[in-house]
Amino acid sequence: MMRINNKYRLEEIIDSIEKWLVKGDITSDILADNFKFISPFWKGSNKTEFLDKFLDPSAYITSSLSKITNFNPVMKFKNISDDSKFAIILQYHTKNGNSVYETVLGTVLDGKLIELRSIYDLHETKVALEL
Repeated sequence: MMRINNKYRLEEIIDSIEKWLVKGDITSDILADNFKFISPFWKGSNKTEFLDKFLDPSAYITSSLSKITNFNPVMKFKNISDDSKFAIILQYHTKNGNSVYETVLGTVLDGKLIELRSIYDLHETKVALEL
């Protein structure tokens, strides 16, 4: 997915984030140097801290993905006025019979992801993922 001019279309960034959410694979090239990630469980991170946590997906797979049976629904939306913002809304279902809704909001500037904000109920997440 590497681009010659190092810029990505919004749809490519959305698809890459969806892949990261459901499989653990992150494409580091989509992240701007000033990227920031905000999440109730994973806390806030800059680009380096985010990649330290997620470039090797082992911890994410062990703590979260291995306990999820499926994602349904997964809905992707983009801001139609300027292609700078998107949202992914999903529900995941876990092996212990629980489910959690999560919304991920992204902001893109000059073909790179500058912010990713994950919104969910932390208590429900901890119960569903047995954390």
